[in-house]
Amino acid sequence: MGFAPYLGEWNYYFSDGKDGHWRITCSPDVWSLSDYCVWNAKIIELNDDWDDIYMGKELPLAFPRHYLGGEEENLKNAALAKAFKMFPDAGLPVNSVSLHTMTQYIADEAHFKEVIARVPNVKRSLWIGTADIKDLYVGDRPFLGLLADLISKGREVRLIHAKEPGPNFREDFDRYPVLFTGLERVLCPRVHFKILVFDAKVAYFGSANLTGAGIGMKSTRTRNFEAGILTDDPALVEAAMNQFDAVWAGFKCKECGRKKFCGDPIIK
Repeated sequence: MGFAPYLGEWNYYFSDGKDGHWRITCSPDVWSLSDYCVWNAKIIELNDDWDDIYMGKELPLAFPRHYLGGEEENLKNAALAKAFKMFPDAGLPVNSVSLHTMTQYIADEAHFKEVIARVPNVKRSLWIGTADIKDLYVGDRPFLGLLADLISKGREVRLIHAKEPGPNFREDFDRYPVLFTGLERVLCPRVHFKILVFDAKVAYFGSANLTGAGIGMKSTRTRNFEAGILTDDPALVEAAMNQFDAVWAGFKCKECGRKKFCGDPIIK
């Protein structure tokens, strides 16, 4: 029994308690992860090496309603429950996918819809790493206003950036006094990674800076072409956090060969 994530698809591998091996696959019926994409599920027969069998059995899983983008977790639970009824000796976990992973390819404006949209729902901590940083808006509010809201609720917000922000960003910053004392921030000119970690459970890493044209809501006609990965795979989240934390804690400072370019060293 086990699981394996693919981009835009979720797979769960299991033995049926006898001699058979199977895979539950949940995937969009159109190669899109928009809110209007219908997701489907099926069970596929595998060979002893856990590979697909040519002309093997495929068992479509029918549900009373369609599952749309954003309801993938509900579909996973429903698929597991159906499979459990079909294979009662398999010992499948019913109504629990807490150990399963989501790995999603994020392109262009999906950065705003899928990544930035998660910020207001942070429950414990938000870590942000970016090379460039500019004034970024969410609707008619500065992104810094969302960070101020999180800090006011007692959430931990950490920010690593490589460049000094511009005057518009600094003006927005001054509008929220809580940022002066509550926002944990360090500057490192060597940082070129773009990482966001939500509650130590979900991570984004990719090309998009914390700017309107990068991760923000800028028009599809004028924004940057960006790409990244959004995942709750524990191994990937941990790797992103370890890289972030190594810079944050100053572990790289001692052997750094660019100290003369660092205007505000993490470790003096």
